[in-house]
Amino acid sequence: MKILKVFVAVLGLSLLVCGAALAQTSKVGFVNPQRIINESKIGRIAQEDLARLGREKDRRVRDALAVVESLQDKLKAEAVSMAQQQSMEEAMRLAVRDYERLVKNSNLEIQSEERRLIQFVMRRADSFLRTVAAEMGFTMILTDPEIIGYVADSMDLTDRVIRELNATM
Repeated sequence: MKILKVFVAVLGLSLLVCGAALAQTSKVGFVNPQRIINESKIGRIAQEDLARLGREKDRRVRDALAVVESLQDKLKAEAVSMAQQQSMEEAMRLAVRDYERLVKNSNLEIQSEERRLIQFVMRRADSFLRTVAAEMGFTMILTDPEIIGYVADSMDLTDRVIRELNATM
C-alpha cells in the first residue's frame, strides 16, 4: 500500500512537470475576424458590396410596399360593387403575400451574401495568419472574441494581419 502511494505521488509530480514543460513550448495567439472585416481594405470593399445589395433589396421592398399601400388606398376610397371589392381584396392579399415573401427572401439573400463575403475575406487573411503564426512561433490562433476574456497585446495578431492584407491591395 505504501509503494502504491509513493508511485501515485511520483506519477502526479511527473505529470505536473511534463504539463509545465508543454505549457512553456506552446504559444497561443488571437485574431479578431470582425476587426479584419471592418478595418482592412478588402473587408471594407466587401462591406460596400453588401451595402449596395442591401440598398437594392430595400428599393425592391419599398416598391412592393407601395403597391400594397396603393391597393389599400383604392379599396378604402372607392365605392365599388361587391364583386369588384372582392377582386381588389384578393389582389391586395396577393400583393401582401408577395411583399412578405420578398422581405423574407431579401433578408435571407443578404445574410447569405454576408456569410460569403466574410468567408472570402477570412480565406484571404488565413494565408497571412498562418505565415505570421509560423514566424512568431504560435501553435494555436483563436478567432472567437466571444469566448475570450483577456488577450495580451503581444498575442493579438489582428493588426499585423490587417497590415499584411492591406499591403496586397
